[in-house]
Amino acid sequence: GICSSTMGTIAGQLQTKYWHGLDDGSLILAGSHPAVPSFYLFGFTNIEGKYLFSNALPYGANLTISPQKDNDPLNGVSTFDLVLINKHILGNTPLGDPYLMIAADVNGSRSVTTFDIVELRKLILGIYTDFPSNTSWRFVDKNYTFPNTANPFQEIFPETKQIANIQSSKLQENFIAIKTGDVNGNAVTSSLHQPQDRSQGTALFEVSNSG
Repeated sequence: GICSSTMGTIAGQLQTKYWHGLDDGSLILAGSHPAVPSFYLFGFTNIEGKYLFSNALPYGANLTISPQKDNDPLNGVSTFDLVLINKHILGNTPLGDPYLMIAADVNGSRSVTTFDIVELRKLILGIYTDFPSNTSWRFVDKNYTFPNTANPFQEIFPETKQIANIQSSKLQENFIAIKTGDVNGNAVTSSLHQPQDRSQGTALFEVSNSG
């Protein structure tokens, strides 16, 4: 008995810090309203990382938006990520970005340590088929400001959005998407995005001349 004129639309985008939209991310809308039963709505992002729930919930509802994606854990992960995480731990070359530090927290301990390198190495070697204590992708409310960008774990950062007593459509409910283990930013997010090498360096090899 609720007409569309009293219903609100929820929309937004899942996007990496490099502005790449995340395709096939799932969204769960969980809400409550005094006049109707509690509701759960499910949807997915398109190739640009955008999602839309048109005329989905009644005004006056309380809502929680939860993004999820937990497949292809090796996407964007290589031994070069191990090198970069190790340099960060040693203090030689800090990652210098809160989203990259969250990506480096492979075991979900809210810190970046050698244990993360061990977990990531096991994934690369095929000992693990997924992250035992983490998901393949994590998300942070795009409107959130880290109180200390050098330590994103200083407080619990919001991985969902909560909206109370909705009185209008919400069309910019965006999240930053973070690929676990990928600290050089080359994970493929959709068919619109081609992987790029974001770091360069020199590798030295010594070989014997047995001729």
